[in-house]
Amino acid sequence: MMSKAQISIRISRAQLLTLLSIALLAAAQTSQAQLAAPAIVITGADPILEGNIRAHLGVESERCNSPQRRLDRLLPQVIRDVERAAQALGYYSLQQSGAFNAGEPCWSLRIEVTPGAPVQFGTININVTPDETRILGQADPFAELLRDTPITEGGQLIHSEYESLKASLSAIAVENGYFAARFNRSELAVDLQRNVADVTIDFDPGERYRFGAIRISPLEELSDRFISRFLPFEEGSPYSTEMLIALRQSLNDSQYFSQVAVTPQLTATQTASATAVREVPVDIELTARPRRSWTVGMGVTTDIGPRLTLAYEDRYINRRGHRLSGDVGISPLRQEPNLSYVIPLSDPATESLSISTGYIGEQTDTFDTDTYKVGVSYRSTVDAWILGDDWLQNIFVNFQRENSKLNDIREQSNLTISGINWAKTQADDPIFPTRGWRLFTQVSGASNAFLSDMSFLQLYGSGKVVQAIGPGRVLLRMEAATTIVDGVEELPVSIRFFTGGDQSVRGYQYRSLGALNELGEVIGGKHLLTGSAEYDFDVRPGWKGAVFVDAGNSFADFADFELYRSAGLGIRWMSPIGPIRADVAKGLDDDSFRLHITMGPDL
Repeated sequence: MMSKAQISIRISRAQLLTLLSIALLAAAQTSQAQLAAPAIVITGADPILEGNIRAHLGVESERCNSPQRRLDRLLPQVIRDVERAAQALGYYSLQQSGAFNAGEPCWSLRIEVTPGAPVQFGTININVTPDETRILGQADPFAELLRDTPITEGGQLIHSEYESLKASLSAIAVENGYFAARFNRSELAVDLQRNVADVTIDFDPGERYRFGAIRISPLEELSDRFISRFLPFEEGSPYSTEMLIALRQSLNDSQYFSQVAVTPQLTATQTASATAVREVPVDIELTARPRRSWTVGMGVTTDIGPRLTLAYEDRYINRRGHRLSGDVGISPLRQEPNLSYVIPLSDPATESLSISTGYIGEQTDTFDTDTYKVGVSYRSTVDAWILGDDWLQNIFVNFQRENSKLNDIREQSNLTISGINWAKTQADDPIFPTRGWRLFTQVSGASNAFLSDMSFLQLYGSGKVVQAIGPGRVLLRMEAATTIVDGVEELPVSIRFFTGGDQSVRGYQYRSLGALNELGEVIGGKHLLTGSAEYDFDVRPGWKGAVFVDAGNSFADFADFELYRSAGLGIRWMSPIGPIRADVAKGLDDDSFRLHITMGPDL
């Protein structure tokens, strides 16, 4: 016989099971409703108009199980949304019809439109009142916008383009110190009888403010006079946000400062007494980096094996910003210590003079060299004629003494090499670019009339392009050079060209390819041509596969040119410090296979 308490417990369990069943059923129905989505079909509109209509519709959040009566009440709002979306693109004569249908698992909406002819821009009258600064011949900050405006007579009326033009005028005004700018008139008049829209904009920038007092926070490490040489403007120059950004960027790039703050005091504008021009003071707050730094780096490539790098820098030899830096790279095949003293010039952001000395010791299966160098170079940022602006230019004079051994022949040479080179890299990402390029070109030479054992002239160029195509990227690389000299044997080994290795023709040993002598021994060439094509693609997050082909060689003359070719497969790990690559390459002109491991950015 069961007690009342026992009966009560059993009833509670049954109730609990019932409640759980109801909850599971409700959850299933809710989940089904959440997975369902309303079907909205729009006919008669081009993709742009259809997309704008969908963006304006406010009914997609309506519950799937809404009854037909509620859906019908929403139809007037849908008609207004479609009308606003169409008029935003100039379709003022659009005809439309729409209907909701309640259904399972969700309602649907069908909209049929007949757009009609869009309104076109008619008379365009845009007037920007000139100010004294622009009359005096300085660059007009509004000129490019007014020249390239998408609002043109006969073009389709798009309201956002009109509003964007007004916003751009205001933004340019603020960026260039026209803080009192105003629209005397801004009108978009739509004439449906003529089906045109006339634009009238009368914009008055007002007075252009100028830079006022430039206040630099004092630093013990660097003088105010030196820091002021970074300024791309001076007190009294027309105000420009672009100039402030350029100043901040150059101070950051200088590596002298750990913190940089460039602040225009817009609330503390002053009136210059003599000219009655409004001025904006600028405060520059700087925190110096530690004077000395030590760095240690490690890496590995199959060309030169494991590599250890030690570097030291003294950023403040004096308050004029002179620097002393030294580094040494040690690997089984290459040893390279260097010491440099750098003197910033009139524009320390773009100009410097460097006095350097160093040594390069290299031991390969083809040759051994010991080269001692001392030299001076002038570095600057220049506009490279047709190639565009912001190229790094380096003019140098180096004296080097070289002791070499090639095919059991020992030689010694003294050369004073002068030259100039240009380099530039552009990429959408400095470490993992999907689009970008790098170019380096150099002209160098020596003369036996000036501290040299021989005369030669050498032209060299290299480039690389990265471009996303399909699911991956194409990487193209090319290197070419020529030397004007009587015979390759006259050139010191360090001036000759050799190929093969990680950055050349993979599948062949580092610097094992080149012009041959009568005995079939590699002696290097005075001309060079190599190229590579590679395609990489994602295989999983953070990893890429790659296929590639390489070709090239160095040669003694253009009539005796033989290409060596290789092909292979690779894998890339997109590590936090940059790509790490492992390639297996086969030489197509012999039976050689080589594993190549490299690291570093693609450009």
